[in-house]
Amino acid sequence: MSDINSTKAILEILQLNDENHRFIPFPFKGTDSCIRKENHIMYINLRSELGPIMCPHCGSVADHESKGTRSIELTHFSYGTMKVILVVNYHRFVCNDCHSYFVEDIPFRFNNMRITTPNAQSAIHEMTENHSMASISRMHGLKPNTMYRLFDRNIEIAPRFYHLSPVISVDEFRGTTDKGFYAFNIIDPTTGKTLDIIEDRKEAALVNYFSRFSYKEKAKVRIIVMDLSGAFRQIMHRMFPNAIIVADKFHYVKLARTNMTASRLETCAEMEDQALARSIKRNLHLFDKYRKNLDETRAWYDRNLRKHFTCKNYIEYVFERDDTQAFHESYEIYQSLLKIIHEPCDDYKKGLNEWLDHIFDSGNSYYMATAKNIRRNWFMPIYYSLDLKATYTRKGKTYTTSYNNGCIESMNNVVKLVKRNAHGYRYFHNLRKRIFLHLGHAYRFIFSKHKKGIAII
Repeated sequence: MSDINSTKAILEILQLNDENHRFIPFPFKGTDSCIRKENHIMYINLRSELGPIMCPHCGSVADHESKGTRSIELTHFSYGTMKVILVVNYHRFVCNDCHSYFVEDIPFRFNNMRITTPNAQSAIHEMTENHSMASISRMHGLKPNTMYRLFDRNIEIAPRFYHLSPVISVDEFRGTTDKGFYAFNIIDPTTGKTLDIIEDRKEAALVNYFSRFSYKEKAKVRIIVMDLSGAFRQIMHRMFPNAIIVADKFHYVKLARTNMTASRLETCAEMEDQALARSIKRNLHLFDKYRKNLDETRAWYDRNLRKHFTCKNYIEYVFERDDTQAFHESYEIYQSLLKIIHEPCDDYKKGLNEWLDHIFDSGNSYYMATAKNIRRNWFMPIYYSLDLKATYTRKGKTYTTSYNNGCIESMNNVVKLVKRNAHGYRYFHNLRKRIFLHLGHAYRFIFSKHKKGIAII
């Protein structure tokens, strides 16, 4: 292979094979090789082929005097455990016209830092995965502070308040940054894409953010899926008057289950049969399930009661006792709600009204506050969550189900992983930037080179 071809091959491997790059491999002094290895570090010597140079001060091209060469070490890619450093030899000049000094530009040097542009781009691309900055810096042979500067100064996530979707899901998550303890997440549940992350959940921050949208954009929003937050509901009604609120099914089922749990705990505390109380505590998950989903074929042994049961038989055995009647009443109310959710119904509004009327007629103290709250504030949002059907697209597959916040809850789990991997973020803009990188959203790589000299022309 000729010298020209071997030079091109080496530059291609180093990802420096650009027609504008005049730096080529050159043997180290006293050797016939451009490569030197020391302590698991590979040094590659490069020097430039001189061409016409333009003075950056006066624009003169021809009348320059060379003041010798200088060398700089730039950290490049690591090949396995071998760290690669480019030893770049560049020229210094003095212009005879304006008597100014300037240096030859190194086109693959990144922002006057001691790293190459391909290495910086690769390190930033690694941030799209949930890797810590410390591990990325080790993989690319960079110092942690260098990695932090790359992330802070050279990645830009564009503002995302330019459009809204017809259906949005909103929820809070724990941010713990300089902007507040909780942040606010907005997602399109039909596509699973995060629309934006707001720095704070307080009313002033939310109103300020949504006020940036035009009336036409806000009028596009028809459905807002959210948890049972009264403050969020008032803000959403105010900012999106044409949208209907849909309550997330998980949250009001959890609220009803919490009321049943309070009844269970009080019943077990007053129960004389401590063996049964311990058994109920050990098998509490059976009371959370819908009655028709309980297994009635496979038997298991209860160590506290010293009997064999199926799941269905166990529930029947517990509620046959006289001292569990209060708990049984709360359990039946909870099961009535699950029946409305799990079984198709022609009139969900009638079924929900009958469920609430039963609570008021029975005077159940555990559910009374919940029933009043639902009747006063959340009846229609819960009704919409039962009656409306949504079409979701995930990985090319289409699903038909009710509107819910499952997607945004899973996104909050992703946020927890990102925070845990970084041991938290002090500044909100860094947390937001890293979340969007991890989610695969578009970003702009900022490459602003502050040149001391000018490139070879």
